[in-house]
Amino acid sequence: MNLKKWIPVLLIFSVLFSGCLDTFVTDMQKMQIQDLKFYTNLTAALDKANSTSAVFAHSPSDSFSNATTSFTNSTGQPVFVYFRSDTCGWCKKFEEESFTNKTIVGILQNNFTIVTIDVYKQRNITRLYGVRGTPHEIFLYPNGTEINRLPGYVDNQTFLNTINEIVLLTRGQKNEI
Repeated sequence: MNLKKWIPVLLIFSVLFSGCLDTFVTDMQKMQIQDLKFYTNLTAALDKANSTSAVFAHSPSDSFSNATTSFTNSTGQPVFVYFRSDTCGWCKKFEEESFTNKTIVGILQNNFTIVTIDVYKQRNITRLYGVRGTPHEIFLYPNGTEINRLPGYVDNQTFLNTINEIVLLTRGQKNEI
């Protein structure tokens, strides 16, 4: 048996797949945080959000008013992506305050597809969105285009104002955030 030929091949495969394995999460897996159930796979959540929406004809460089014009014909929900870690004290504070607030929970459940990303277990998606600290909230159109982001801890009123603005934006009642 010629092991010397197989060693480089095994090394190449291990390097190629080392960054991919941390993102494999069951498509429909959900996680409960306080009063909310979150998807744990952004791809599955975007697929769900897109399953009831039209394809958008705008790019990330478009202004919010152009994006709104394209989006108003859609019936898909925007996606709320919450980047967190189990060891983050500010994440726990945000979760205890915001995800137990009945008004916030109601708006998120009725108007958004909600996803949580563990920044340590899902490093590739964390890097893709340029998240460098937690908590970090990103709001996306169903096609994955970013609407807004909230880096760091925010109080209930700021978070509530933001999600209300995004609901109005995505319903076509507001031109910009």
